[in-house]
Amino acid sequence: MKLMRTFIVIFFVSLFFVAHSKGDLIDDMCKKTIDDKLCVNSLRADLRSSSADKKGLAHIMLQLSLARANDIYNQTLVLMKQPMEPILKQCIQICRDNYYITVSQLISSIKYLDENDLDMTKSDAGAAITCTVTCEESFTEWHPIRKDPLKKENDDFFHFNDMLLSLLNLV
Repeated sequence: MKLMRTFIVIFFVSLFFVAHSKGDLIDDMCKKTIDDKLCVNSLRADLRSSSADKKGLAHIMLQLSLARANDIYNQTLVLMKQPMEPILKQCIQICRDNYYITVSQLISSIKYLDENDLDMTKSDAGAAITCTVTCEESFTEWHPIRKDPLKKENDDFFHFNDMLLSLLNLV
C-alpha cells in the first residue's frame, strides 16, 4: 500500500513538471515576439497549445490568423451590400480582394508549415501584412480622404501578423 502511494505521488509530481514545461514553452516563445501578451493570451485560449511543440504553436497561430482574415473578409462582404458612394465601395472592394487573397495565402502557409517548408510558410504569412497596408492605403488615395470602416480590424490584424511572423522566426 505504501508503495502504491509513493508511485501515485511520483506520478503526479512528474505530471506537474510535464504540464509546467509546456507552459514554459509558450512563455519562452512568446516573450521573444513583439507582443508577448497577445501571443500568450492567444495560445492559452486554445486547448491544443498545452501539448504542442514549437511547430504546433506556430500552426495554432496561423489558424488564428486565418480565422481573423476570414472574419474581416466576411465584414467586407457585408459592407459591400450597404449603400455608399462609389469611391468608398471601390475601397471596400480593394480590401475584399486583398483579404480573399490573404485567406488563400494563410491556407498555403499552414500547408507549407505541415511540409516543414519554413521559408514559404513565412513568405505566405508575411503577405497578410501587405494586405492590411494595401487595404488601409486605398482609403487615402482619393480626396477627400474617406474614413476606413475596417481601420480597427486592419490595425489589429496587422499587429497580430507582425507578432506571428516574429513567432515563426523561432520555429
